[in-house]
Amino acid sequence: MHKPQHETLAVDYFLAEHGHTATRLPPFHPDLNPTEKIWVILKTRIAAKKNVSIKLRDFRQLAEENFSAVTMEEWAAVCRQVKVVEEDDMSREHEMDSVMERIIINADKDDDDTSESSVSFNDSGDI
Repeated sequence: MHKPQHETLAVDYFLAEHGHTATRLPPFHPDLNPTEKIWVILKTRIAAKKNVSIKLRDFRQLAEENFSAVTMEEWAAVCRQVKVVEEDDMSREHEMDSVMERIIINADKDDDDTSESSVSFNDSGDI
């Protein structure tokens, strides 16, 4: 079973012309997105501030101060954490593919909303 490749976009060609490649992140997987982890750090810092005005101007200033305070070391640490999660996921990919190949879900386009999809199991009855 081979996973489909991503579509090549204009940005991919632009990045390649400048010596870079795009990294596709799985949707809804914040553990593989360093930016999401930095957001958690920033939100924690901002929430820890006491007596913060509810005025948008004041919040914006506080947010910009905290954005500017993120260090290269913090980014590097977050990227290392993401790499560990990615390597762990990759080490289990074959195992997950093996399990997923044993499950077949059939859902016809002609089925109405009241019918249920059928689930088939492999010969040994395993999922």
